Amino acid sequence: MASAAAAPAFKPITGMLRRGLILDLSIGLGLGFVFGNAFWYGYHMPRVNARDAYYRKLEETRAARQGN
Repeated sequence: MASAAAAPAFKPITGMLRRGLILDLSIGLGLGFVFGNAFWYGYHMPRVNARDAYYRKLEETRAARQGN
């Protein structure tokens, strides 16, 4: 015996729960974006640039020693 319209397993999210969920997700995503950018541009990129500068200088001194 199957009914014409099956009842959902749970009720839809409405009201204060929905508003709180949207607020929590917005804050979480916003803070994740902010701290992700802070890490990327405040720590990662300076370290990568310093590493690249080190190896660039190392290669230049190696090339100068070989006379190229």
